[in-house]
Amino acid sequence: MTPLFSSDGRAELRRLAQGSTLYAFDFDGTLAPIVANPDHARANDRVTQPLAQLARLVPVAVVSGRAQRDLIERLPCEVAYLVGNHGNEGLPGKPDTGRLADTCSTWRSSLVLSLVGPQAQGVRLEDKGQSLSLHYRAAPDPEAAGSFLRETARVLTPQPTVIDGKMVVNLLPPGAITKYEALQALAQHEGVDNVMFVGDDDTDEIVFARAPRHWTTVRIDPTDDSSARFFVDGQASIEVLLAHLLAEHAAERARG
Repeated sequence: MTPLFSSDGRAELRRLAQGSTLYAFDFDGTLAPIVANPDHARANDRVTQPLAQLARLVPVAVVSGRAQRDLIERLPCEVAYLVGNHGNEGLPGKPDTGRLADTCSTWRSSLVLSLVGPQAQGVRLEDKGQSLSLHYRAAPDPEAAGSFLRETARVLTPQPTVIDGKMVVNLLPPGAITKYEALQALAQHEGVDNVMFVGDDDTDEIVFARAPRHWTTVRIDPTDDSSARFFVDGQASIEVLLAHLLAEHAAERARG
């Protein structure tokens, strides 16, 4: 991976500003810091204000595993697209997600019976309508809890797509899309040539691994096995990134 704030990274940001680009961001760990209780996560003004400025210039999307209604409460600024449930909620055209919700309802009934005993201590089940999340940050032994939850998910019917996150196991029903397909749909809807996506965990690695070469993928807090092309150090770097994007678009308008 290449540092985004290097000369090569700055050249990439300049290229994006010179073309038609969709700018997309994950929420938790990207626009907002990771916190012990996910209910307390918020994007601060130093992020929401420049993000709103950028959204007035170019198409901006927030694509998150959270439910769309949850994002609205935590991101008090207007962007073109607020996409929840890993891409299964909030896309243009509003695809029918009733079947996904029915599957999640069935899983929830089963999980309520399974998540008992000491292995499930500290585990929280979050029903987001079109997907489920099993949070285990509060478990006495997070590693053991994560293993227990993955094993529990394997016996659900129908079999879910299991995507790990930071102290969370995400369960997507058959027929659900991922953030990658969601970004494809948004790019096609906008008719853009380029996509920039910034994220920080395994749900975002799906995009990093499958993105076409001309997409600009950015990992927050790099890992040795990440497929992102660029990286920045720490969630607070999002403020610097947004400042760079606004500066590049201002320079492009001045040149134009």
